[in-house]
Amino acid sequence: MNRKLWQVCAGLCLLAMSTLACAQGPEVKEKPPMYSYVSNWSIPRAQWAEMEKANAADQKILDKAMADGVILAYGDDVNLVHQADGMTHDDWWSSTSMAGLLKVLGECYRFGSSGTPALLSATKHSPITSSSAAFTTGIPGRGRACTRTGHPIS
Repeated sequence: MNRKLWQVCAGLCLLAMSTLACAQGPEVKEKPPMYSYVSNWSIPRAQWAEMEKANAADQKILDKAMADGVILAYGDDVNLVHQADGMTHDDWWSSTSMAGLLKVLGECYRFGSSGTPALLSATKHSPITSSSAAFTTGIPGRGRACTRTGHPIS
């Protein structure tokens, strides 16, 4: 009987402590998702200068989209060290909506660099979208992020 009483008492104490810990824990808040578009290219080295011109043509579209609040950030990169058949260049932009990503993509196809010699000479092209969600716990320096990738665009 004495042993049974101690087990019940210990169980109630654990339940009370876990309830207090949950009640005092920080509230986890999810931030709005972030959507990103990344376009990877394999461009022959002879066309790299043309690729710089293509990026410059798209920059006006991306600057306007950023000024209008359609996208939050953008960029392009060159992969100087790569495998012979690997990707050499990429373009990317991020928005708080999938509609924002697709609007900018449409503008780039209509008014940007989609028909330039560099992009027409590409041996590979791999565009993809991803979405990310960030969570804050209310404690400085403590948060979590989750990225869902893998929405290929054909």
